[in-house]
This record gives sequence, structure tokens and C-alpha cells, in this order.
Amino acid sequence: MNAEYLWRSIVESVARSNLIFRKKVHIMTDSSRVSIATSTIVCVEAEIKGEVIIKEGCVVHPHVVFDATNGPIYVGENNIFEEFAVIRNNSEGQPMIIGDSNIFQVHSKCSAKYVGSRNVIGVHAHLEDGCSVSDDCSIGPKCRVFSKQNLEPSVAVYGPSNSHRVTSTPNLTPTLQLEFLRKILPSYHHLYNKKKVTAAAQ
Repeated sequence: MNAEYLWRSIVESVARSNLIFRKKVHIMTDSSRVSIATSTIVCVEAEIKGEVIIKEGCVVHPHVVFDATNGPIYVGENNIFEEFAVIRNNSEGQPMIIGDSNIFQVHSKCSAKYVGSRNVIGVHAHLEDGCSVSDDCSIGPKCRVFSKQNLEPSVAVYGPSNSHRVTSTPNLTPTLQLEFLRKILPSYHHLYNKKKVTAAAQ
């Protein structure tokens, strides 16, 4: 299948999903450009700029940055964004699409065009401009996926030379980690959506 055709199909599917999401979900924000599902936890120390959609069940730690000033960022369900992760769309108006059940670890950076599902982006790892990562990939600490590079499913990137190998088993979804974070984070942090609802009510 042609890669451009596949990308258009993904964008169209996400656009339809986003339209349904915006209609049915009570969006807890005072900005028409930021849509956060009520079941998603976003700490107030996170910074969100531009058109960003974060769907159900995600957890966004303090000091995470979503920078969508150059193009929208669409985030699926049950993703974890750890402290100081930076998600920045550097394209000119094209969407960045992130699937479901991904983990972006501490100080990771993502400027990818597309990230599929069940990927682990390691500490200080970097997904460069315009690359794409399919499903069940693991990017090791301080490793890179280079600009315009496309990772096939189940690829591990590791070591100082960014070596690649194909893994034999898919990554697990972070169900237990998500359950723990959903319980513990509200006890120690103010949440973005609750702050916005309070501000809007005043």
C-alpha cells in the first residue's frame, strides 16, 4: 500500500474520531483549541499550547510540554507522559498523531509525524521531525529515531549507535501503571482540568 495513501487514511480516520469525541465528551478546559477528556489526568504544571486533543484515560505528569503552535497534536487513549517530556509538532499545519497506550518517559522528546500504539520512548530519547513509529516499538534511553525515518512494528532501538533489532513479543499495555498513577497523582498535584473548571465557574 502506498505510504501517502496510508497516511491520508490515518488522518481521515482520526479526524472522524475527533469529531465524535468533541461532540460526546464534556471538555474540561476554557480554551476551544484544547480538548481533554474528563477521565484524563493532566497536572497543572504541564504546558499546553495550540490545538491539542487528549482522549480518555491518559496521564500527563508535571512539566510536560505539548507545543502545537505549528500544527495540531492528536493524542489517543491511555498514554503516559512523564516529567519534562516534550511533544512538539514542528510541521507546517500537518497533524501529529499519537495512538494508544504509549509511554513517553522522563525528558523524552517527540516531533514525530506519527506514533502508533504500545510504544515505549525511553529517558532522553528523541523522535526527530517527521519520523514515524508504528506499534510495539521500544526506543532506548538517549536513542534517536532520525528525521523522516519510518520504524516498522516491534523494532527496538538501543545502544550508542542506535542499533535496531526486531522483537518477538508485543509490548504490554501499561494498565497497572495507569491505575496507580490515577490514584496517586491527584493526591499530590492540582489537576489542569479541575483548575480550568474552577476558573470558568468564577
